[in-house]
Amino acid sequence: MFVPGNTQYGIWMRAPSSSGRKDWIGFLTDREVISQWGKTGQVNQCKVIGPAPSRIFLNQKIEEKRGKGYRVVGEWFPGSGWSHERKAQPPPQPNPPSQNRPAAATPPLNGNVMREWLSDQNSEQWF
Repeated sequence: MFVPGNTQYGIWMRAPSSSGRKDWIGFLTDREVISQWGKTGQVNQCKVIGPAPSRIFLNQKIEEKRGKGYRVVGEWFPGSGWSHERKAQPPPQPNPPSQNRPAAATPPLNGNVMREWLSDQNSEQWF
């Protein structure tokens, strides 16, 4: 990938493909709109796609690429070069399972309840 001379703006987009990923780069120069594309790491094809410097035309091409599943990787600005998009923070990992014992099927009995039950076990109400 090369940045053409007199570039006013550039955008780099990427999409998944059956053979990995593919990149598309669009540049707006002071004379034309240029497209570069290829497999990620092998962007070696180039074509003038707009014979006049038109940001509207470049934006239309960007929207076409978005419709085909491309996402912005970065933008190029004069004087500062490529500014890569920040990736969204990965979703938080779920909390690991608790190391505590599983809850008992019935809650433990209160000491007073147990004493009362033991003291009443000879009562005729139990039988």
